[in-house]
Amino acid sequence: MRLVAARTSAPLRRARVRLRPLRASPAAVRTALGDTTVSAALRGPALTAMPTVVAWERELQTLSGEQRAALLARADAVAAHRFDLLGSGPVDLGPEIDWQLDFKHRRSWPLDHISKVTIVYGDGSDIKVPWELSRFQHAPLLAAAYRVSGERRYRDELGAQLTHWIASNPVEMGANWACTMDVAIRAANWVAALALCAGAQDEPPAWLDDVAGSLLLHGRFIRSHLEWGEVRGNHYLSDVAGLLPVAALFSGSAEGRAWARWATGELESEMAYQVRADGCDHEASISYHRLVCELFVCGAQGADALCPGQLSGAFRERLQAMLAFVADHTRPDGLAPQVGDADSGRFLPLGAYGALDFRDHRHLFTQAGLPVPDARAPRASAAYPDGGYYVLRSGELFALVRCGDVGLDGVGGHAHNDQLSFELCAGEQPLVVDPGAYLYTADPATRNRFRSTSSHATLTIDGAEQNPLRDDYLFSLAERTNAHTLRWEPREHGALWEGRHHGYEHLPQPATHTRTVELDAAAGELRITDVVDSTGAHELSWAFPLAPGVDGATSAAGAIATWPSGARLEIEAPDCEASIEPGWVSPAYGVREPASVVRLRRASEPGQDRQEITLRYGARA
Repeated sequence: MRLVAARTSAPLRRARVRLRPLRASPAAVRTALGDTTVSAALRGPALTAMPTVVAWERELQTLSGEQRAALLARADAVAAHRFDLLGSGPVDLGPEIDWQLDFKHRRSWPLDHISKVTIVYGDGSDIKVPWELSRFQHAPLLAAAYRVSGERRYRDELGAQLTHWIASNPVEMGANWACTMDVAIRAANWVAALALCAGAQDEPPAWLDDVAGSLLLHGRFIRSHLEWGEVRGNHYLSDVAGLLPVAALFSGSAEGRAWARWATGELESEMAYQVRADGCDHEASISYHRLVCELFVCGAQGADALCPGQLSGAFRERLQAMLAFVADHTRPDGLAPQVGDADSGRFLPLGAYGALDFRDHRHLFTQAGLPVPDARAPRASAAYPDGGYYVLRSGELFALVRCGDVGLDGVGGHAHNDQLSFELCAGEQPLVVDPGAYLYTADPATRNRFRSTSSHATLTIDGAEQNPLRDDYLFSLAERTNAHTLRWEPREHGALWEGRHHGYEHLPQPATHTRTVELDAAAGELRITDVVDSTGAHELSWAFPLAPGVDGATSAAGAIATWPSGARLEIEAPDCEASIEPGWVSPAYGVREPASVVRLRRASEPGQDRQEITLRYGARA
């Protein structure tokens, strides 16, 4: 009966929404607001629930002339409909924006009901482009330009874009309602922008009530189209956190208060579910840890304003552990290693829109109202065994080793085949790096190349993958490695880590890989010992992806790499054949830069085969 009901209700719903688009009447908006106006609600409970917006509003009053000019320049680009998103480069979208358009590949999604929207066409187009544009993270920038300059043209442009978007995107129709996460992020950024505009002395614009009506529909859509399942990640958490600013706007009514209570409870339960005991997000990705941490930081602020005292001490302790992990995994150059997937996702970038290196995660401390840690200050080595990350530090040397599960309860949606791989950085010069993610569904073959074992700083045996990669479903990684740590020893001048994975035990001659990594800052060395246990012989291949800008050459002992900064890295591997091959590093979604990869190769001996590799850092002579 449920199946029959589902099959009959979906077509009826599609027909109803197409014939009678969903709208919020002025009476419905007044009821949802309670005994207040839109402007009062924006400057009252909505702003109180978004302390990051309050802090940015104060910061706008103290901008230097150079900072003010830079902000206005970025706002002018937005006002001119010129966007640079997901690797597109600056693109002029013309006088009337097509909100359904992937302007990188010129495909526009039809206004079908969301139950009929095709996510992947297989022609290189990427639905993430219209999704990213319709997140409206540029809206607070227009509002800030209005507040800083006093020029009403910025507010008028904001209103023109909002009203055009609403008219062009009927509720439940088209690409921009097909992912609730993006609906929620859009709603939060609309509220942030409107709250900034409402702080000016001008009369409220005529379009404000219509946008408030759309926000009411956004809230109702989020609450009824949750991305909930037995396995949950950043999508569902975005639904929850994004609903809170809308709940604050309509907190004068029972509906808004009910949304706030529900979202606060879900924040509490999702913290326990999505974040491991050591503070690491369970999606096996450092970039998604950043997004999830931002959602919890901003979500907790909204929950505290709307439902004070409801979040537990355990919630706050785990949130602090999330931030501690960010401080520990930040390299001395201020950037984060790119373990796992990275889609350049943010929740409330505000003033950082269009001006942020997505590998810099330190904005989380500013959003949380905490001092930003000095990336160059001495820090101790740190272990995060539940998340599967080990940070080896001493002096200017930094290394991060990956050894953990594929995340998401074994689904592995954002994990890569990177077990026992590492990054190495010396001061502000990255040396050996993770290549990043680059693209998702727009290019399945390239996605899997970036996820592959041979793209990471680890050992590949017989050209096999640690875990099987699928071409038909790009957000799964079945667990085969069962990686685990055997030893962890912080030391005076570094640390030692040892771990093992079982991802090659499916081979005709099963093999087990054990790796020891020792950071010795006194000697300026990272020493690696790889042991392959097998009854048969195998072809072994090591990869060392180098940071862009390198000049590399093979040597009798292995390879030598130098950078314009003067940094020099020697890789010594007795009995191995060394080569330097072209590769790629992706610093942001849709962006890739040419780089070099040092590869070492040799055949193994049956039994316990052992290989010593030394990476020696120093300044160029």
